This record gives sequence, C-alpha cells and structure tokens, in this order.
Amino acid sequence: MNKTKVKIGVDAIKLTASKLINLIITLASGMLLSRFLTLEEYGTYSQLLMVVNLACSLFMLGLPNSINYFFARAENELQKSHFLSVYYTLNTLLSFITGLMLVISVPLIERLLSNYQIRYFIFFLAVFPWTRIIMSSIESVLIVSQKSNLLIIYRILNSLFLLLIILIARVLNLSFSSYLLLYLFTEILFTVWVYLILGKLSEKLKPDFDRELTKKIFYYSIPIGVATMLGTINIELGKLVISNNMGTELLAIYTNASKELPVTIIAGSVTSVLLPQITRLLQQGKKIQALKTWEDAIVLSFIVISFFAIAFFVFAPEVIMVLYSEKYLLGVDVFRVFCLVLLLRCTYFGIVLNATGKTKYIFYSSFASLALNILLSMVLIPYLGLLGPALASLISAIVMNLAQLVYTSYCTEISFSHIFPWKTIGKVLIVQGLLGGLAIISKKPIAEFFGEIMAAVFIGAIWFVIMALLFRKSIMLRWKRLNH
Repeated sequence: MNKTKVKIGVDAIKLTASKLINLIITLASGMLLSRFLTLEEYGTYSQLLMVVNLACSLFMLGLPNSINYFFARAENELQKSHFLSVYYTLNTLLSFITGLMLVISVPLIERLLSNYQIRYFIFFLAVFPWTRIIMSSIESVLIVSQKSNLLIIYRILNSLFLLLIILIARVLNLSFSSYLLLYLFTEILFTVWVYLILGKLSEKLKPDFDRELTKKIFYYSIPIGVATMLGTINIELGKLVISNNMGTELLAIYTNASKELPVTIIAGSVTSVLLPQITRLLQQGKKIQALKTWEDAIVLSFIVISFFAIAFFVFAPEVIMVLYSEKYLLGVDVFRVFCLVLLLRCTYFGIVLNATGKTKYIFYSSFASLALNILLSMVLIPYLGLLGPALASLISAIVMNLAQLVYTSYCTEISFSHIFPWKTIGKVLIVQGLLGGLAIISKKPIAEFFGEIMAAVFIGAIWFVIMALLFRKSIMLRWKRLNH
C-alpha cells in the first residue's frame, strides 16, 4: 500500500465532478449533432461508432482491465515502467490491426448494416480505432498513479475540443464528411498526448515485447476481454437488429433513446477508485473489509442513480425534447426502458471477481447474457418493434448481474443474501417509487401554469431535496466510512 492515504470518497467525487463537466459538454455536443444532422446522417454516424466499438472490444482482448490488476500490484517504479512499456506496445500493435481489419471488412459491414455510404468514411474506420484504444486506458493509469488532477484536465479539454469542432462545422456549414475529418484530427492530437503523458510518468518507457509478462497479461485479460466483447455486443445488439431490419433513420432514434445518460458517472468514478483498493484489501486477506467498502459504495451510488433513473422515467418526453428535439419522440418508450437499466448501473457487479482474478466467471455470465439478449431480440422485435431490443437488453442485463453475484458469493464463501445490500437497496427503491408516483400526480396541474419542461424541473428539484433529507444520515455515515 502506498504511504499516501487513499480517500476513496474524495477521489471518487473529484472524478465524478470532472466526468460531470465532461458529460455536460458531451451532452451539449449530442444535442447539437442531433439537431444539425439529418436522421440518415446521424444513423450513419451511429453505425460508424458502433462498428468501431465492436471491433475494439474484439481486438483489445480485455487489456485495459489488466492495468488495475498488474499496475496496482507493482511494488516499485521499475515494475510499473516495465508493465506500461509492454502494455502500450501491445495496445498500439492491436489498434493498427483493428483499423486494418475494418478497412478490409468494409463491403461486409455495408451489407450487414444495409448502408452503402460506409465506404465514403473508410478513413474514419482506419484511424479511429487507434485513438479509441490508446485513449481508453489513460484513466486507469492516472488513477492508479494518483494523478487524478491531470486526468480531469485531459478529459475536460478533450470534450471542449470536440464541442468546438461541432460549432465550427455548423458555422462554416461543413459537410458530414468534413465534420468527421475534424473529429478524427482532434482525437489524434489527444492520443499523441497520451504517449507524452506516459513518457513523463516513466522515463524508462519504451517498446517492449516481454514474452513472460505478455503471457501473464493475456492469461488475466482474455477472459475479461471476451466478456467485454460479449458485453459490447450486448449493448450494441439492439442497434444491429434495428439497423438491419428497420433502416438508418429508426436507428438514429433508437441510438439516442438508448443512450446511457451521464448519471452512471457516479458509479463509474467510485468503481475506478474502488477497484485498485479492493484488489489490495483482498490481496491482504481483508475480505470482510473489502465487501463492506463495496457495500457503502453501492448504496451511495444507488441513492443518487435511482433518483435520476425514476425521474427521467416520469419525465421522459420532456427529457427527450430538451436533449434531442421532437423528431426523436418516437423513442420515448425505449428511453423509459433504458431508464430502468440505469438502476443496474449502481456498481460493477463483477468487481470482486475482477479484483481476485476470477475473470472466467465474468466471461460465463456475459456469454449467458448475450445469448439471452439475442434470443429475446429476435422474438420480440416482430411484435414490439423498437421496444423489443430494449426489453431484451434490460432482461439480459438483470440475468448477467445476478449471475455475477452468485459467482461472487461462491468464490468468497459469503451467502448470496449478504453479498449485496438487498434490504437497503429495496428501501431506497420503495421511497423513490413513492416520490415518483407523487410526481406523476402533480405533473399535469403544475404543467398547466408553468409548461411541461419547467414543471418537470420544478417537481424534480423538490423531489431531490426530499430524497436528500430522507437519506442524509445514511449518506453521511457511508461517506465517512469510505474515506477512512
């Protein structure tokens, strides 16, 4: 353990604040793109991102997950430098392979997505995987290195630049293709910055193909990599089904309606800080302390996430109008289903399995979830249209999370009823549900005086204050424990 005291709560709130700023800017970017691009252009843009995400999850082989395991366990600067040298050598090589494979596969991609405009954006498919793969792991490196301030600066500047190029494209009335070129150029600049950051973190960073360490990294990472790939397919499956069966315009609607809203940054930030600490605690044999720490993090995240998830469910039409404009209102029901999915984002359910190296169990649960998602999507889409893949995603996510909890219970020899704070989560959900019911009742009369959007803001603010007062003691107690 480093001599510097690690305050999980404080570090997590710093990351959450930076992610919040980052995601506000990203939301603004999405709002502008949704309004500036036609449904067909936005659908093509979604397809390009979807293809890159799937390819990266396939060829990255779970490597980013190895940072929290190997880098956090390194005992000195020499070991850290050696790991980073091997890690980024592998990542750079795999990113070039990913881009090459996408270029070769363009005819197949066009047929699968029923969009023959993809060939005009081959430059994007060739280079964007490199930027996505290299940038994806800088967060873990900087967190483990306790350089969270630098991470905050990096994130915010990246988002600001991406917002700026949208505004430039709009002011200059640039074509969709020209916008993608600007977007790609910006990501290249920030990818180069990652290499510069790594060079400052470790003066001994160099290309390295250490065979033994590479074997260890792959042995740990591949099961998670396959699980990540399956998880990515799980997430993107609905888009693939919609794209193939219903066209690019309905894909654009489904893409925005299913987009994960920024409230998950809370759990994401906590998990980023928590995972290296749980890894160390379990390595030291402090199983109960690790699980208690995880429980506190789950409850704190769920209190906040459940408010936003249920509030967005209640005020779904107003949220879509503000974020994406009225041309996306057809996706209200899909949006509501993914609001329920948000409730499952209170934590990373495989965190203990990840921390203990039991990654094969993560793979098993991901595979079962994907198989169920595919089956349900095929069965439901003829009857429910856009809503079918959304419901399939919700059900398969529940199954995967429950499976990971069962495996965690088995591996830690702690009963399933105690591995997760079921009672506390249930109480929070009941309270939020009751407050949501009151919001539905009061929505119409208040909207007659203030308008629908202002009524949603007014009711939501009162709802949040009531929730904060009701859970104040629990929040303060768990926050204190996380920081000690």
